[in-house]
Amino acid sequence: MRKKRVYIDVFYYKTALSGIKTYIEELAQGLNKYGRKDIEYIFSHDIEKLKNKQFFINSKYRLVRWAFQLRYLVWKQVVLPIKLFSNSADVLICPDYVAPIFSPTRKIVVIHDNLFWKYPFNYPVLWRNYFTKLIEWGVSRNCELVTTSKYSKNGLKNIFNNKISYIYQSSERVYFNNITERSNDYILHIGTFEKRKDLLTLVKAFKLFKDNTKSNLKLVLAGSKNFNGNKQIYREIKRYISKNNLISFVIMPGYINKKQVFYYYNNAFAYVFPSIDEGFGIPIIEAMRAQVPVICSDIEVFKEIGDDAVVYFKKQDYNDLYNQLKLIYKDKTIVERLVSKGIKRAYLFNQKNFIKAFEKLY
Repeated sequence: MRKKRVYIDVFYYKTALSGIKTYIEELAQGLNKYGRKDIEYIFSHDIEKLKNKQFFINSKYRLVRWAFQLRYLVWKQVVLPIKLFSNSADVLICPDYVAPIFSPTRKIVVIHDNLFWKYPFNYPVLWRNYFTKLIEWGVSRNCELVTTSKYSKNGLKNIFNNKISYIYQSSERVYFNNITERSNDYILHIGTFEKRKDLLTLVKAFKLFKDNTKSNLKLVLAGSKNFNGNKQIYREIKRYISKNNLISFVIMPGYINKKQVFYYYNNAFAYVFPSIDEGFGIPIIEAMRAQVPVICSDIEVFKEIGDDAVVYFKKQDYNDLYNQLKLIYKDKTIVERLVSKGIKRAYLFNQKNFIKAFEKLY
């Protein structure tokens, strides 16, 4: 008997940012390392060869973004079904929300969250309508859905009638086995400048922190400054920083690569995740693995992922966030407790668990 053939579509890696990019990397690395030997895994592309090709990644030019969407549409609806047929695939995994409408195989589609439907005004109208329709067209009867948390599963139940499983993803893209003595120079956030990340709350809390503690700590907001070609949030933050004389204390390096991600985690005093909503929250796991204390907004999914290894503040309340920052700044025993619990908590989200849970589906 021939091996079961599972085809993984990683075409979207060419333009993926942050969460989906990490998900594809973890899935590819994990399957190569822990995948069952009686299953043949076929990848649509070699992601190692795509890592330095950033032409399509969050381009500020609308024409470039739509050029990618055209290529993406042709790939999903024409080329991919042909590839599945020619490779005699038994299962297709799409880690990027979208599956082909017609497929000769069973489909498993990863829908990371329900944010496109929950916050429609956070996205360009034309692009959002197109993309959500593309998702819905690909979710047919022979399609099973995977998401990243119990919270996301509950949100997607109201949108799709398909079978939905939640599988906790891993994050081993950056290794922190030999952490050098950290400089503790700054408070860190890594993520795109989009509305639901609520970065302005973090900046306001940081201002209070600077004014009241006289600390030398800076704030690093790393990540792409434009979201789907929109720089509105970045401009708002820049105006606030300028108006409040924080230019020397807030660093915004833009999109960062894996080596830079390691550097920023390795020298952070604390990681702050102020989001209003998320489907999972990979940076929580990465910061824990880097032995950095984590402060998160008190949203449901963060409590699911972080449990008691994280300090929480009231969502959108910069005064409460300031109080939590001041607390861990002045109390080293809390930092030690968070780091100790974080290391244990992060271990649960490893590649082996991720892959074995995935393989149970097929």
